Amino acid sequence: MKIASVVVNRNDGYKDLDRGIIHFKFMSETFDEVNYVDWNSPEGSFLWEIENKIPLKGKIKHYCIPSNVVNQIIMDPNAQKCNESISRNIAIRRSEADWIVSTNLDIIPPTRRELKNLIKNLDKDTFYTISRREAPKDIIYNSKLSELRDKLSTIPARHFPAKVTPNDNYSLINCCGDFQIAHKDVWNKIKGFEENMIYACYVDTNAQKKAVLNDINLQVLYEPALYHMEHGAYYTKEDGTRVLDNSNKGPYKGDNKAYNDPWKWVETFEKTYNNENWGLQNVDIEVEVI
Repeated sequence: MKIASVVVNRNDGYKDLDRGIIHFKFMSETFDEVNYVDWNSPEGSFLWEIENKIPLKGKIKHYCIPSNVVNQIIMDPNAQKCNESISRNIAIRRSEADWIVSTNLDIIPPTRRELKNLIKNLDKDTFYTISRREAPKDIIYNSKLSELRDKLSTIPARHFPAKVTPNDNYSLINCCGDFQIAHKDVWNKIKGFEENMIYACYVDTNAQKKAVLNDINLQVLYEPALYHMEHGAYYTKEDGTRVLDNSNKGPYKGDNKAYNDPWKWVETFEKTYNNENWGLQNVDIEVEVI
């Protein structure tokens, strides 16, 4: 049984380097395959900035989609700068794993033992989301990695039900996209994330509705524990120095120009618009294994 993670990021300073290092170190311990899609970075991949500080075990599959290519795929200037749908689908379609987790760069996953034990009891015809637990900045930035999980272990499970439209029975929890896990056959059946959702928000909820529309069960879990690293962001000042903004009010906060319509993509959504080439399957995309 092979387990993979999929994460996407853009090298613009919003996800700081320290959190990226923590994320990849833990991901490399937990997963057999760690897929990273760098989407629309203006000056080179985020991964290249930290690869000398993370384990190089041949587990990380790095897809780099630069701005000049992105501009040929998505021409709307109001589109989300770091696309959440096409980017993830690129890795999902090319993954060699049996179980695939779509997650985010600010997540610390369960341990390998915890995740393997979980999957032993999962149903191959169910789409799962696991609720995150909030990890404070002071612990994240002031702890040794070897001690981090122990220090976070007292944080309780996060029960945070959510609806984005009146008849939204699909989100199940707030931020349901932090750790979505399903067998590869489920991801293929729903054809991944909806690629016409080129703006911000609701891509994760839509995927969960797609599961239901395809007669796939939907379930939220609160164990095992996984942690969301509270935000601090690096940004570049005019003099070229990089500054860590722990207030989460830096220049990248609120950068999205447009949002996906929840009424269209959640309330009244009835079928997928993705075709058989979802995830740019008909395009030869170079992958770097590190």
